[in-house]
Amino acid sequence: MAGNTQNLEHFDHRDLTLGLLTFASSATDVIAFLKLQEVFTSAMTGNTALLGLAIGRGHVFAAIHSLIALGGYIGGVALGALVHARDKQRELMLILLAEAAFLGLFFVLWSQIGFPTEGIWLAILIACSAIGMGLQSVAARKINLDGIPTVVFTSTLTSIVMTLMHASVRGGNISIFNAKRQSLAFAIYASGAALTAALLWQGFNAATSIPLLAIFGALATQHRVSRTQGSSLAR
Repeated sequence: MAGNTQNLEHFDHRDLTLGLLTFASSATDVIAFLKLQEVFTSAMTGNTALLGLAIGRGHVFAAIHSLIALGGYIGGVALGALVHARDKQRELMLILLAEAAFLGLFFVLWSQIGFPTEGIWLAILIACSAIGMGLQSVAARKINLDGIPTVVFTSTLTSIVMTLMHASVRGGNISIFNAKRQSLAFAIYASGAALTAALLWQGFNAATSIPLLAIFGALATQHRVSRTQGSSLAR
């Protein structure tokens, strides 16, 4: 049994897909916070805190922006939950395609109108981004890899620290592979946020395309997996 467990402890295509989704969500949060009037469109814990802060300080418009992000995220999750196909792989690809559609709409709108500071176009940009992230949260659950959510990392950080502490106490009696996998995802999130922020700070607003490009990468990975699985079944 121990040998079988060790054989399962390796990185695979799921890590690549989740890494790309994680990169997309980190870039999305940075873009939203810096360019969409300080909202988060994937991290709903932070967005809810901003909502409470705006309400408490009487900043009505800021509260509306956070509400739009919250509603868009919930709508994206609901939409992703409704996706049903003959197998999980097809469901995952359909959800990623839907996410790509909303992020693509976000990018097209941005290329036409830039980043508005108020009004209906700002609301639409926030909604598109949040719906895409809601869909992504469902996609991450479909992949279901060691509790890596791609859109929020507080619980993941808790899991990493707990696993490492348990391993230090119990020695070789506990595997830390999951902690390595989660640490990699956490590092990808931090790197994506830093890179996107640096590009935007330098005035490279085309960094807005980073989330969409990452999702295209995830779709390409899943398409390759589907073709490989199809070839195996044909044999």
